[in-house]
Amino acid sequence: MGRTKKKKLTNPTPVQLPSGSWRCQVMVNGKRISVVDADPEVAHTKALALKNGLIEAEKRPDRITLRDAIQVYMDAGQGVLSPSTLRGYGIMHRNRFQGLMDREIHTLTRLDVQAAISTDAATCSPKTIANAYGLLSAVLKDYGITFTGIKLPQKQKKKLAYLSSDEVVKLIDCAIGDPCELPIVMAVWLGMRRSEIAGLCWDCVDLENKTVDVRRALVPDKDNQWILKDYPKNEGSQRVISCPSYIIEKLKDRYHGQSGRVFRQHPDTIRRHVHMVCKKAGITDTTVHGLRHANAAVMIALGVVDKYAMARNGWTSDYTFKQIYGYVFPEGAAETDTLINSYFEEKLKL
Repeated sequence: MGRTKKKKLTNPTPVQLPSGSWRCQVMVNGKRISVVDADPEVAHTKALALKNGLIEAEKRPDRITLRDAIQVYMDAGQGVLSPSTLRGYGIMHRNRFQGLMDREIHTLTRLDVQAAISTDAATCSPKTIANAYGLLSAVLKDYGITFTGIKLPQKQKKKLAYLSSDEVVKLIDCAIGDPCELPIVMAVWLGMRRSEIAGLCWDCVDLENKTVDVRRALVPDKDNQWILKDYPKNEGSQRVISCPSYIIEKLKDRYHGQSGRVFRQHPDTIRRHVHMVCKKAGITDTTVHGLRHANAAVMIALGVVDKYAMARNGWTSDYTFKQIYGYVFPEGAAETDTLINSYFEEKLKL
């Protein structure tokens, strides 16, 4: 039997909200009414029924505070949004824009929001403010409220300390014998995230074909409890990575027919040991995530085609790979300077 094609929904067209739910809007008696449901087909059916007078619109509370509206938004995202995303929303809910939280949302003005942003910007990073405003604007949009002309703090590009190519080798050498040796090596060699390493289970390790299947992650939930979820950061992060014999042999040494997680250490233990190994090796101090950056730099230095690099490390956009993760090893930059300077000096006969 052939596959059943999913029905294409006509107007009103369902639109997916940031919460993961679907919204259809229809005009009833000159008033725009929104229907929201977890299933786009259900939202579409209800919207058509409203439009044709078959059902009456559910009455929303006339008054709702921003605090309650955000809670409703988070509740709607349960089971759709990742535990770590909901945890982040919870932190913002409790700490950001507190002067607005007990205000009825329809009384908020652009100036109110701008003032709240300016207040929090005095103690928070631009990224934190941007994330908090992203949540705020998504919640308000569900109630038909949008503001234009909001100014956010300008993001400043941090001067981060990264490993050089020689330091990458020293790190791997110095990690030998460390309790977290393999997680450290897999971070810098395979470009895996800490959550992916901590969430790696033996059923995703193929010792014969020398691959690891990245399809789980260990992350903190809204209560700061570490949970194993059945998917990594995003859809593009699900991937199969070919492992070198160096890593496979060490995995074989660990395997004794058991199941469950490969690495039982607490994720923070892996983080601490990265710092310890860097100090022991006398190299630039970095983090587990910094090792993922170093892996990107190696691929750039080797001229790996962008789409292959993105697939290997689970990046969903060229911007993420090149602008956020990619950096150039200092020695490579120096060689480029020398090459360009020599070119002009030769042309000018200097």
